[in-house]
Amino acid sequence: AMGMTNVEIMIPFVRTLEMARDVMVVLEKYGLKRGENGLKVNMMAELPSNVFLADEFLEYFDGFSIGSNDLTQLTLGLDRDSG
Repeated sequence: AMGMTNVEIMIPFVRTLEMARDVMVVLEKYGLKRGENGLKVNMMAELPSNVFLADEFLEYFDGFSIGSNDLTQLTLGLDRDSG
């Protein structure tokens, strides 16, 4: 243990629940287990599927950060320069 108990991990662009599961396996492989020593693992909600499956994603993550630019673009099919 490195003694860092005030660090949280943020995982971007989690497309599927299977990917969420895979991320947790990789983190644990390297000694970063969710909940151990207070470790929190959060995800960026950047995809419409993240919103629709929020309850299911919370089985793997402690919370969300809303990626409003990407979420808006991917929901509406627009880029930053559309207007």
